[in-house]
Amino acid sequence: MNRMRRFFLLLPLLGFAVSLGPALSLAGDPKSSAPKKRDRKPAPVMSYQGAGWLERLSREREENPQKLIAALKLEPGDVVADIGCGSGYYARRMAPMVGPSGKVYGVDIQPEMLQIMKQLMKRDGVTNIEAVLGEPTDPKLPPGSVDWMLLVDVYHEFQDPAPMLAKMREALKDDGKVALVEFRLEGATARHIKIDHRMSPAQVMAEWEPAGYTLLELNEDLPTQHLFIFGKTPAKSSDASADTEVTPASHPVEKREG
Repeated sequence: MNRMRRFFLLLPLLGFAVSLGPALSLAGDPKSSAPKKRDRKPAPVMSYQGAGWLERLSREREENPQKLIAALKLEPGDVVADIGCGSGYYARRMAPMVGPSGKVYGVDIQPEMLQIMKQLMKRDGVTNIEAVLGEPTDPKLPPGSVDWMLLVDVYHEFQDPAPMLAKMREALKDDGKVALVEFRLEGATARHIKIDHRMSPAQVMAEWEPAGYTLLELNEDLPTQHLFIFGKTPAKSSDASADTEVTPASHPVEKREG
């Protein structure tokens, strides 16, 4: 048995993200003692040793990645950044959609995760993903370069979200968008996930809107997760010196439910 196969068979018993314990009693009750809005405590960062969880076969059923990626309407030539890419599960699936004229940045703060992604890219024959070693508060992406950013089940682990959101915003093109995917805190669809690895819309909006993002769509078509589509809130500029000031905008939001 080669090293890669042995690695992925040794799942760390799902302990870092999955819980069948007391958290289940809170899953279906939005009035429970679960953290709300700004009192949310970031979850621990998942180690590269848990990368096998990201490649689990049940992920197709639990998350429906094809539906998620289809919602982005990617086009050939697009530049996409998978923030917190892990093993590259989503990056490898987006790469064929942007084609050889496009690019996917696979961003992670763990070099071991990037190495795993590169090995799986080689296995799958994917060549248009660029591995980027980011920092907890900086994705290390070129300014104004990205059409789409995708964050799947990772934002809740950001230990210091505000500076990271600011750097992400700098890397987006003016018309760039962010797809944020988080397991639902409310209801029972994500009850198999630990409560600190799930988020509510109120928690997300309390952190993203002040950071200069406008919610364009809240899509509830996925089996277990919220899908938020954000754009950049236009900078409020009363004079030339105020072009970096950002204020939350209030726009109609499309909400889709499956």
